[in-house]
Amino acid sequence: MKRILLFAMLALSIQNFAQVAITSSDRGANDEFEKGELEKFKSTTTVFVLPQVNSKEDYEKILKETWTVTPFKVVEYKDFNILDYIDGTYSIAKFIGDRVETSKGTVYIHTNFAIRVLDKEKFDKGLAKLKPDDKKYNRKLNNLLNENMKYVARVPLCVNNAFLGEAMAATSDEKISVLYDKMYTENSFTNTNLGMLKNYFQLINQLINAGEHIGLYDDFVKPEVKKLKDNTLYIPEAYLMEYNPWKGTEKLRDEKDLKKLVEDYKYKYQFIRDEDLKRKILNNEEIYYLRYVSMNGNKYLQVVNAKTGDGVYYFYGAGFAYNLKDNDFKDLSKAISK
Repeated sequence: MKRILLFAMLALSIQNFAQVAITSSDRGANDEFEKGELEKFKSTTTVFVLPQVNSKEDYEKILKETWTVTPFKVVEYKDFNILDYIDGTYSIAKFIGDRVETSKGTVYIHTNFAIRVLDKEKFDKGLAKLKPDDKKYNRKLNNLLNENMKYVARVPLCVNNAFLGEAMAATSDEKISVLYDKMYTENSFTNTNLGMLKNYFQLINQLINAGEHIGLYDDFVKPEVKKLKDNTLYIPEAYLMEYNPWKGTEKLRDEKDLKKLVEDYKYKYQFIRDEDLKRKILNNEEIYYLRYVSMNGNKYLQVVNAKTGDGVYYFYGAGFAYNLKDNDFKDLSKAISK
């Protein structure tokens, strides 16, 4: 299996949150932290490196409203150098990704917002073995850093079709480097507007403060979902697009397709522009919205309380789930009606 890294420098609680993993597991499984791991994280300053599509001041504002588990600082992507933060006193919160190509030519794209802590002891041992005059020193150093970064939290990110198409075709280091920059310089994802990020930060902060560990693969329905009997479900307009994985293209659903998609949802819904949804979340409106993530044909579907960041409904599905389907709305409607 060939892996091309995008890294430039590189129980009740279980059932109630999801679409966010609070675990050291590389695959987002619901594994407990080893003794002292969370305490080590809480003793660090968390460095947030986030896309330049919003200002540093905007990020600082939402973090001041949501983040209490550690001290934090926001560092702009253009100024970030991982080597400035390897003394053991920092944790790193940033967008990461990789491109994996199997021997049969199947390509997998993974993109996540991740919070990680460097295992300094293991890193230092590996660093001592590197030779600065090695022509591959920088590559080996990057690999060493990534191998020794331990997860604290992870959020799957849903790439848009433009980014996905480029990622599927990228094979050279140069193209991968350009893609990595686009993660930070363009709107490359459908679930990372400033409001959605605020909700993610809220939830991660809440769970870590509570000492919880959770994974990405446990479905749940909370009683709060019944509030959708009397409230509108907001659906981001990005989900009006339908992706064809065989052709690598997307199209806007026509009226007939859209009617079929939502015809089994028996309650109020409204498609909403990304900018309008962001504003509602940042204004602390108590609305409910659909947050849909597709990654390599796996789906992470959640209904979120925009004021608290909590999920009230969650479904994980594996295999060929590249778009929202009518069954997604049918199942949600059934959950609300019970």
